[in-house]
Amino acid sequence: MFQFHVWDDAWLGRGDWLDTIQALRQEGKIRLFGVSVNDLQPGSALALVESGLADTVQVIFNVFHQQPAERLLPACRDRGVGVIVRVALDEGGLTGRITAGTAFPEGDFRNAYFGSGRATLVERHVAALNSDLGITSDQTADMALRFVLDNPAVSTIIAGMRTVRNVERNISTSDGRPLTGEQRVKLQAHRWERNFYLPA
Repeated sequence: MFQFHVWDDAWLGRGDWLDTIQALRQEGKIRLFGVSVNDLQPGSALALVESGLADTVQVIFNVFHQQPAERLLPACRDRGVGVIVRVALDEGGLTGRITAGTAFPEGDFRNAYFGSGRATLVERHVAALNSDLGITSDQTADMALRFVLDNPAVSTIIAGMRTVRNVERNISTSDGRPLTGEQRVKLQAHRWERNFYLPA
């Protein structure tokens, strides 16, 4: 699979990128073509999906950022476009381990991502989510991953694996056990959209 790292629907019908993709397919160098949807902009690839030219899209989708479920994911499902989800755990925010006092090593991008008081807000949002679902912080990540996998358009998740424990958790979540209807509704109620990915 060949995937563009960024995409803008304004590129449809412009330039020679499509000729190049088709040539690579004819030469047998690639079988599938996809794009990585711009951060928190699921609409930026909607026309591409609807055109039938893409085989896959990679998109940020999680309990907090549910906007892709409005139009992009249904369009992908209708057209048989594979969906690769990234940031399914909100860069760690949905692991139940980020608190107001969490410190990251110097130079770690999460200092900016969870800076400006966002870590405190994440802690509050996750506590409310856990309370609503009747789960502990050790179960937050499992529930967050199941939320993403529960969407019928989602093909796979790119999940962080900083430790062996993370790998084991991710594997155990891939057991095919769906959410209950009640869990799904409760998780959808914890949508918390933001207008940035990484602050400048």
